Amino acid sequence: MTLYLTQREVESLLDMKGAIEAVESAFREMALGNIEMPPRVYLHFERYNGVLIAMPAYIRPLDAAGLKVVTVHPDNPKKYGLPAVIARIILNDPAKGEPLAIMDGTYITAMRTGAAGAVAAKYLSREDSRKAAIIGCGVQGRSQLLGLCEVRPIEEVKVYDVVPSARRQYVEEMTEKTGVDIREADSVADAVRDVDIIVTCTPSSKPFLSGDMLSPGVHVTAIGADTAAKRELETSVLTRADKIVVDFKPQAFIVGDFAIPLREGAIREEDVYAEMGEIVAGLKPGRERDEEITLFKATGLAIQDVGTAYKVYKLAKERGVGREI
Repeated sequence: MTLYLTQREVESLLDMKGAIEAVESAFREMALGNIEMPPRVYLHFERYNGVLIAMPAYIRPLDAAGLKVVTVHPDNPKKYGLPAVIARIILNDPAKGEPLAIMDGTYITAMRTGAAGAVAAKYLSREDSRKAAIIGCGVQGRSQLLGLCEVRPIEEVKVYDVVPSARRQYVEEMTEKTGVDIREADSVADAVRDVDIIVTCTPSSKPFLSGDMLSPGVHVTAIGADTAAKRELETSVLTRADKIVVDFKPQAFIVGDFAIPLREGAIREEDVYAEMGEIVAGLKPGRERDEEITLFKATGLAIQDVGTAYKVYKLAKERGVGREI
């Protein structure tokens, strides 16, 4: 029998704290060599401005294995009233190969990505970071702030989105949800001025964050550019950063934020200081000086999905949530 979990059921079982625990553990096991995870596979639907991504992984200490199939179609909300990201996760029993669970992966994707940003902030931002900028007021803009609030004493947030109504809705919704002082910014430059943490989470194909916008001691988490055609960071951001950290090197240099500067000769693969797991596992230090400018580039890892989905599965079995099929 296979357990089936809807999005609403997954939401009832998973909070941000639990997602951060799962993602941080997955990073650690990756650095210790306890995972199997090939680079993700893409199908590009260029005429529809979308992609389908297949992401398998095996986390040996958990004995958890599975596959996420996710589509990313940025035009969905406006054209069809659908989420830009739609996903399903299949967990398999490594011993027998049979499916243990099939569950919604859309909510898990949002939460584990917010959790990855939170883990990066925990190790790379200053511990007294109180001011943040969120560029992009969609689903990820929300989950990134929820994650930040779990690991840093966030008091003030400036948000920017190219759609003014999205900014207004974000301020109203997230102020109520977090109790943080949130206000709209008129531009990216205004949003990132004098903040401690910057998070970019947009589907932009043109870079909008430049190195001259970065204050000493700031931490940047770049989330949005997940294909070769997308880019949020100008090359100057990478050359100005004191430490560049990625989630997975083989994936980092596929996406536009890194692939284009690499082709330009502005950066080299060896300019990456560490993978996030190496820092979580204590193999390399994270932030070492208050004035350091740190950059974390997230591409999204299957171990994050499988680790989080396994946590959801265990909780569902304990609480009798879902239905057997």
